Amino acid sequence: MKALLVVLLLASAAHADAKKEQALAAKTANKRALPVPGQRPAKLINLYNGWTNEWLAVEPGVAPPQPMVDRFLRDHFTNKSMKMDPRLIGILVSAAQNFRSDTALVVSGFRHPKYNLMLRKKGHQVARDSHHTLGDAVDFRIPNIATPQLHAWAKDQKIGGVGLYMESDFVHMDTGKIRYWSGE
Repeated sequence: MKALLVVLLLASAAHADAKKEQALAAKTANKRALPVPGQRPAKLINLYNGWTNEWLAVEPGVAPPQPMVDRFLRDHFTNKSMKMDPRLIGILVSAAQNFRSDTALVVSGFRHPKYNLMLRKKGHQVARDSHHTLGDAVDFRIPNIATPQLHAWAKDQKIGGVGLYMESDFVHMDTGKIRYWSGE
């Protein structure tokens, strides 16, 4: 009887170990492979949020976790975040890569509706139903790249709305309908 009990306990432990191994294998299958010794690692693109003074290093082709994106692009005034369109990070990375830069500077991501209203009342150029309040817009610049040059690249992407802000020195891109405008 004791021998049968020991065999059952061992079988149960082996089954639990097999389940743990399957779970671990599933987790590691979803993660990117470790760098191979002797090979150069992929070049990271560094995103910098000028309002929060935070950096987010992104490997091209590898999406950062959604909560990290939401926090990085949060509203600096209210410190609130929302689910951001994951394509925005791809836009920033693609722009940096196109201009052979390792950095993209974020001017604005999510804008809380209350903050957006406050800016409108103060006479700032913000749309009443801004795509920033919907979580699908980003204003940015690429260091050492002229704003008109970045604007031309953004229009060529045909992703969504593209705004040119020469005086403020940034380009707006969103994932809404394709449209173009200029601001200050």
